[in-house]
Amino acid sequence: MSKSPQALTAAYQACLNEAFRQCPLLISRWCSKLVDALYERSMFVSESSEKRQLQDAISALKKNQSVIEQGFATVLTNAIADDTKPAVAKKADKTSRSFSSLSFDDLELMGDNQVQETVDSARLLQIVSLACEAGLAGLSARLSTAQGFSSVKADKNPLRPEIFCQALMKQLQDLPADNLARSRWLMHGAQLMGRELQSLYVLLSDQLTEQGIAPAAYGVIPSHADKTARPAGPSGPWHDQAGLMDAPGAPASGYYGHSGFVPVGRAPGAAQARSGNDALLTLDHLHRLLVGDYDESFKESLLPSGFEQMAQQEFSHTVPAAMDVLAELKEKGIASSRAKRARVAPPLPLAQMRAQLKTEAKSLGQSLAIEVVGLMIEQMASDPRLLAPVRQIIADAEPAFLRLGVNDPRFFSDKNHPARRLLEVITAKSLAYSSENAAGFAGFMQDLQDIAPLLTEEHASDAQHFATLLKTFETSQALRSSGNNESQSLAVQALLQAEQRNLLAEKIAAEIRARPDFVSGNRVVTAFLTGPWAQVMARERLSGEHGGPETKKAEFSLTLGEMLWSLDPAQTSRHRKRLVKIIPGMLEGIRAGLLSIDYPLADSKQFFDELMQVHQAALKAEPAPVDSRSRSRQDLDEAFDANDETTRKKPWLAPKEAQNSGFMDDLPATTKPGFEATRPEEREPAATAAPVRPEPGEGVELRLGAWVELLHDTQWLRAQLTWISPYNTLYMFTSEGGRTHSMTGPLLQYLLLQELVKVISQQGVLDGALDNVARTAMRNSVSGADGSSRL
Repeated sequence: MSKSPQALTAAYQACLNEAFRQCPLLISRWCSKLVDALYERSMFVSESSEKRQLQDAISALKKNQSVIEQGFATVLTNAIADDTKPAVAKKADKTSRSFSSLSFDDLELMGDNQVQETVDSARLLQIVSLACEAGLAGLSARLSTAQGFSSVKADKNPLRPEIFCQALMKQLQDLPADNLARSRWLMHGAQLMGRELQSLYVLLSDQLTEQGIAPAAYGVIPSHADKTARPAGPSGPWHDQAGLMDAPGAPASGYYGHSGFVPVGRAPGAAQARSGNDALLTLDHLHRLLVGDYDESFKESLLPSGFEQMAQQEFSHTVPAAMDVLAELKEKGIASSRAKRARVAPPLPLAQMRAQLKTEAKSLGQSLAIEVVGLMIEQMASDPRLLAPVRQIIADAEPAFLRLGVNDPRFFSDKNHPARRLLEVITAKSLAYSSENAAGFAGFMQDLQDIAPLLTEEHASDAQHFATLLKTFETSQALRSSGNNESQSLAVQALLQAEQRNLLAEKIAAEIRARPDFVSGNRVVTAFLTGPWAQVMARERLSGEHGGPETKKAEFSLTLGEMLWSLDPAQTSRHRKRLVKIIPGMLEGIRAGLLSIDYPLADSKQFFDELMQVHQAALKAEPAPVDSRSRSRQDLDEAFDANDETTRKKPWLAPKEAQNSGFMDDLPATTKPGFEATRPEEREPAATAAPVRPEPGEGVELRLGAWVELLHDTQWLRAQLTWISPYNTLYMFTSEGGRTHSMTGPLLQYLLLQELVKVISQQGVLDGALDNVARTAMRNSVSGADGSSRL
């Protein structure tokens, strides 16, 4: 028997209350057991310095134990409150960031202490999660049901280990204790905390069982491709609860396979063969590389002997000249074949070159650069979002990026480095194509193949060389899409105008309802006045703000006053002559107003019919006594009902605005405008097919630049989110050929839920590859040089 929403909410709150009640007891037991564990460890340590450090940790823990026990519940409460807030309302605080959300760019902004705290946090979370895994599974299943989910949402569990670990780290960091003592507490207390949480989870799960809360079903684990297309959640993309899960396709070692695609020059076991140097890539080393600590060690070049001198003498002249020749040949249509024939002899096999570079490395920084570039290119060359020919070109270019990496440390720290920009542009544009047969892909590949020979030449190890290639590729792509910018600008202009008018129309609708002469009780009339006519007045005000001195002011506002007066039986029945006199001009004003926003007159027929009936009744009726009393409670309730109905209406676009922006209506089969409230007879059939609503908290937040598969006119299109309106009410996607597809936010969420819009990529291929490098460094730091956990 299913529980009512009220019963589920009560069970959920009771579970949280019990967790808060148990919290002081849990942390008290943890502190006591930790003291015992530290004391027991000190008894078996023979080294005096180690024994002294353990004794200092015990003393510091005893000194602060009461503070930990008294404050942990408050810190945990705050952590849960922050976690359950909407994404837009969460604090932009790096210290409260999820352990699993580490990115390459974040690492550069960290201080040394933050790097160490991040590693300690990840180690703590890994061990705690493993220790309480069994109890967590049962609790998450029942708690998901209590939260209203039909399937298990482990990342929505406010009592998951990550939240407890965040609270514990926060509490310990605020104590007046040295870092060494804190490290000892975490080293020996992680397993103990995991056992305490296991007991707590079993207790809470039993409580939910007693209240009749059935476990939610676990969903099917998505495939490799599904994970790639999964949008980023609150804890970042592709992470498990511990924050240490490998990215899609990543084996346990933290390196990435090829999903069946092995680029030329790569042995299938290339990734595994690299494992001997894993310990080199740690979070601390990577952080030092990004902040420039190793820059001095890059001054000695690792280019092949004899080549460096040649490059210094000839490079600055040969590359621009080569690009000029390439542009000239490209006009004649023979650039690609000539460039291929002009290539030098095949370079060394990749594995041999990589080994040679590592052997010749003069510093830790250069060795680390080789490791980072190798992992980055390997991830990109196996990313299933890219088509095979693009991945092959990226794989072939690895030697050039390896040479660049060991000679130019700016490649890692400067997001605008030409080589990084070139990779970003290539991979971003390639995401526009879902297959090699897609329209436009042949031209894209032609431009890419034109620069590929120069990209793989042995002298491609200088930022200037990559800058020239970037400019050439971008110029070629711009020529192919030269006609698209104008249509996109027109679409953005139409959407901006529509959003501005719609927002102002909402305010005007509220002003109309608040007028003392507003007549309530007629739904058709109210819907028209607060819908189409509010749009008319909004356009009038905007035109008045930006028009010339001869612009007419408040013409349609005056028409509104006449309409409201003509709808009041107490007035019109007493002043029939005035009513007869103003009707023709008023009707003409209404028609002119609707035409000013291109609103189809046919869709306002019901309003005109209703208006005519009201006027006819007023002309026939006897004068009604004037009632000076305020409106009754029933009238006010009806007015508020109309208010609720009109505020739920979607933004409205004029037909020309919709055409210019490719606007998609909620009912794609019709081209009629919104304002369904003006046509109540059409609402009944739609009510029989209510749209499926997303489960609580399941809305997908698309980021600018995201790529999706969009169903349009029975065909799937690859499109990119290229524009979001300033107030997030309208979204515009652009597909091949510069075609625009715009829609409202609610419609976008509905299409995502119905899988009529499928997310392909929320993050750039290069950014994802670099983030995975950072997470590989995190895994190596957590596991330690010997492959075992340091905790």
